[in-house]
Amino acid sequence: MEATQSNESAAPLDALDIDETEADGLLRGDGHQPSHFNNRFASDSLSGMPNSGKANIVLQWISALFRSLTIKPARPGLRGTVRAIFNYPERGTSLRDTAWLDGLRGLAAFEVFIFHYIDGWLDRTTPWGHGEHMRSEWYYLPIFRTFYASGDAAVCLFFGISGYVLSYRMLSLLRQRRQEKLLTALSSAVFRRAIRLYMPVFIETFILMLLVRLFDLPKPTPYESAATLFAELKAWCVRFIHLLPPLRYPDRFDKLLNPYDGGISWTIPLEYYGSMYVYTTVLLLSQLPSIVVRRCLAVALAIHGFVKDDWIASQFVMGMIFADYQLERRDASQSQLKDSSHKPSRFRPWLLGLMFAFGFYLSGLPGSTHVSDTEVAPRPFFDWLAQPLTNVGLYSKDRQTDRYILCIAAMFCMISVGETPALRRLAELRIVQYLGRISFGLYLCHIFVRALLEPVRRASLALLGLPPGETDWIKVEAGTGQVFVAYVLFMVVALFTNFFVAGIFERYLDRPSVLLGRIVENWCRSPAWKASEQLPTQRSSAVGLAST
Repeated sequence: MEATQSNESAAPLDALDIDETEADGLLRGDGHQPSHFNNRFASDSLSGMPNSGKANIVLQWISALFRSLTIKPARPGLRGTVRAIFNYPERGTSLRDTAWLDGLRGLAAFEVFIFHYIDGWLDRTTPWGHGEHMRSEWYYLPIFRTFYASGDAAVCLFFGISGYVLSYRMLSLLRQRRQEKLLTALSSAVFRRAIRLYMPVFIETFILMLLVRLFDLPKPTPYESAATLFAELKAWCVRFIHLLPPLRYPDRFDKLLNPYDGGISWTIPLEYYGSMYVYTTVLLLSQLPSIVVRRCLAVALAIHGFVKDDWIASQFVMGMIFADYQLERRDASQSQLKDSSHKPSRFRPWLLGLMFAFGFYLSGLPGSTHVSDTEVAPRPFFDWLAQPLTNVGLYSKDRQTDRYILCIAAMFCMISVGETPALRRLAELRIVQYLGRISFGLYLCHIFVRALLEPVRRASLALLGLPPGETDWIKVEAGTGQVFVAYVLFMVVALFTNFFVAGIFERYLDRPSVLLGRIVENWCRSPAWKASEQLPTQRSSAVGLAST
């Protein structure tokens, strides 16, 4: 469907407004911004800024941060206190149309948490089977393994959601042919994106480095401490710089693993790269009037990414394509409301259900093990797809073919949830929306929290009479039930601890990073800068006239 011909016939822009700065998926689905982080700090800078603008930026941000430190429960009593402690959303909070994306992102972050917290309890990389390097227990079968072994697919889902959210508002403006507004939104998004992504990582890794150095806290991942605090600061700075663009991935993947947060921030530079790729793609398409040409180019870019082994760019672009598709369906559905003769296809729900089931099954793909430069070991229940790719040479060691499969699996899940009302309602449940709210914090913090919880893991094993230091249960004659009960005991503590830490992260690092990006942008765009730059010119002109 072509773009609408006039702004009057288009849907109100406020109804589709998604903040691009939150497009790594940390867009708040509740549609509510706390009063202590409202935009008045940022908007003040637009009214003109004196020479102390740099100090104002810092003071405004610190003021908002201290307001957040004094936050009180919205409702008194035990429930209100618990909600405040865990940053849980209030009842009756309004949701925007894209709230299902928050829920889906929250579930993806929760899966990454499970994915890493299953380590030491069972081998998530092992496929089901009776051969060498296989296990025959029922929980290694497809579908079952997806619940604990689909962390890699969850990362692909993150990138697909980001591609959707980053482009949603811009594509809507493009369809409405509001080119000037589109370029303004694009400029704003590019300006704030780096602050939005990197500031939380910068502060978190700095704090963790100091805690380990000064208080001898457990390290998220083993690394050699520097001889002095100054040398440690230098090493931390170098590690952070490795996360900044220009990006070389995967040939320098080891450089992306920051030991101070356990290496979990490796996706942040990839997220930033994918964001810039989407923004560039939107800019490329912004002046093309034909929706057919736009979509053909977008599909060509996605295919190009897979051919060049750039699954990151492909996944972002596929998310963008799905956003454009849903925008067109929204416009079409508005037209169909006037056409009572239109009847939806009765096969569509079944097709979407099959897509979700297939994507969920495929998300549990076990990791590949190369037996030669071009061949991988068998993986029962998945060889029907993997082995043909091996036969045509797509499983060479220098390609990430499993990522292609997981990207397709993630998109199948995303499309089916977005197009199925029942699945969307599940993603909009309050508990799922809560996971979406804390998703960034849960993702970035769960590795270092795991190191802190090692005594809890040992205690849960000892309580069941199991060796506390054991991680390879194949070698130990222990009942599966015993290990499972110990794992549940450990996870109860781990869940509450991670939710608490992630809530703090969202409140004191995630929200302020969004605010800081807006303040810095507004400061740089302030009319005061233009006025200050004109003054030297005027003075030099006056001097020239006086000299004559």
